[in-house]
Amino acid sequence: MPPRRSTGSAAATAPKRERSTSSSLSDAPPPKPKPSTKAKGKPNGESKVSVKPKTALADDAKAGDDNPVESNEPPKKKARVAKAKVWPPPELAPDVHPPRNGYPIFELPSTSSAKNGALPPSTSENRPMLLGAHVSIAGGPAGALLRAGVAGANGLALFTKSQRQWRSNPYEPEAIERFRSLMKSKEEGGLGYPPESILVHGSYLINLGTKWNTSYECFKDDIYRCHQLGIKLYNWHPGSTVGACTKEESFASIAKAINMVHKEVPEVVTVIENMANAGSNIVGTAFSELAAIIALVEDKSRVRVCLDTCHLFAAGYDLRTPEAYAETMKKFDEEVGNGYLGGMHLNDSKADLAGNKDLHENIGLGKIGLTGFRCIMRDPLMSGIPLILETPAPEKALEVGDLAIWMREIKLLYEIQGISDEDWKVKKDEIEARWRKERDGINPPKEKGPKAKGKATPAPRGKKKGKKEESEDEDEDD
Repeated sequence: MPPRRSTGSAAATAPKRERSTSSSLSDAPPPKPKPSTKAKGKPNGESKVSVKPKTALADDAKAGDDNPVESNEPPKKKARVAKAKVWPPPELAPDVHPPRNGYPIFELPSTSSAKNGALPPSTSENRPMLLGAHVSIAGGPAGALLRAGVAGANGLALFTKSQRQWRSNPYEPEAIERFRSLMKSKEEGGLGYPPESILVHGSYLINLGTKWNTSYECFKDDIYRCHQLGIKLYNWHPGSTVGACTKEESFASIAKAINMVHKEVPEVVTVIENMANAGSNIVGTAFSELAAIIALVEDKSRVRVCLDTCHLFAAGYDLRTPEAYAETMKKFDEEVGNGYLGGMHLNDSKADLAGNKDLHENIGLGKIGLTGFRCIMRDPLMSGIPLILETPAPEKALEVGDLAIWMREIKLLYEIQGISDEDWKVKKDEIEARWRKERDGINPPKEKGPKAKGKATPAPRGKKKGKKEESEDEDEDD
């Protein structure tokens, strides 16, 4: 942007420093000399300008001239030069990353059940469960990979843009190159986060169940960004009927978007997330609803399901004991198919079973409990797919890069994975008490006091919700 010229009134103020007229950043003509009107007489007859000029020497001033001419031009703003940011940021640089968690690798039991829908592995080497957390993209998408490294994670989730805006600026080529470079194996100079370890989360604004046109453009933009970055798994919330149509019409609307985006953007696999709040207008709360959407997808090789444990529990699918967990996963295989399982979100629940409330709690400290998550970590069905934490953390933890709570949960999950059944009976309560104390030190639970009498809660701006709408609206965490 060229420097802005000031108005005439600015001439009365002391002039600011300005560039040489020969500078390539200045399009102003050479300054015209102005005779000084305020001179103070000296005893020897010499006179000098009373105010020293604040401008730099002009090119037309002779070398050694003690009295260069003073410019009468209005001051110009200096062109701002953006400071180059250090990359990678020192606090996220690979040399400060701890060793990856999950080693030595737990040997999973053999299974006769159908395999999951994991992407083809990028390596033949044995790897731990692809466990990680949802991390921030502050500073560009490559920052998410660095933060996952800081957490010692083997997998991660991220947004490709602001999840609360319909549109965002396109990626700069440098941002794409940085991300793709860091995805590479450590032998190739990267961090070793291949496509099968990354599960992108889509925008919260998308509702392909009814608000189709605007939602589809946002949906497609998200998926195109995945393609640019080399990411293969895109997860999103399917949407809601909002009472404007039937569930069956919403299934068709969602499948239409999936089929269209598969034709417009190559390679990326669309991963439908199960939802909480069963019996409402929300789509995808039951396995049968997920199956109904998949049935309408033309290219079934590019559709998967992400199971959120809190959503499952809220919708009535029990996970608390080995028997309950096995029964729930049997239902999934029968109604949807293990081959469609592409990822999991690991969240405990503050609400009771079938409570229809999506209230996330830290691992093992809610109504599901540690045993349920130990079942997941020891299940061969979970091998090779992203297992992503979306648990509560201190306020603005993502924004400020506070990964402490997720670092501890990652270690905890690998720890309980390796404990034998006999030892688990003895150690379970001790581990839970220890972890609760650690969690409370990192992120103390907020106690809700009684509401002050006589003080009404102010209504939010905009349209008021009716009672029916309020009961159907999710208290959504992720």
